[in-house]
Amino acid sequence: MLFIIFVILTPITIWLTLHFMSRRKASTEEVEPGSLIEVCAICQNEFTMTELLEKEVGGYGRVYCFCGQCIENLYNEYRNKKDTNIGE
Repeated sequence: MLFIIFVILTPITIWLTLHFMSRRKASTEEVEPGSLIEVCAICQNEFTMTELLEKEVGGYGRVYCFCGQCIENLYNEYRNKKDTNIGE
C-alpha cells in the first residue's frame, strides 16, 4: 500500500497541482497566446519578446534583453556624460 502511495499517487498529485496552478496563472495574465515573456536585464520588468531588443554580450554568447525605456535612459546618460566631457 505504501508503494502505491509513494510511487503512483504522490507524483500524480504533484503533477495535477502544478498543472492547475500553471493554468490559473496563465489565465490571469493578459498576454497574447504564444508570445514569449522575458525580463529586461536592467529594470527587471517583464515584456513580450516583440518589445525587447536582444543583444549578445561578450565572447561567450550570453544574450541580454533590453526594453526601449532602458535603452533611451542609457543613451541620455551617455549623451550627458559626453557633453560634460566636451565642455571641460
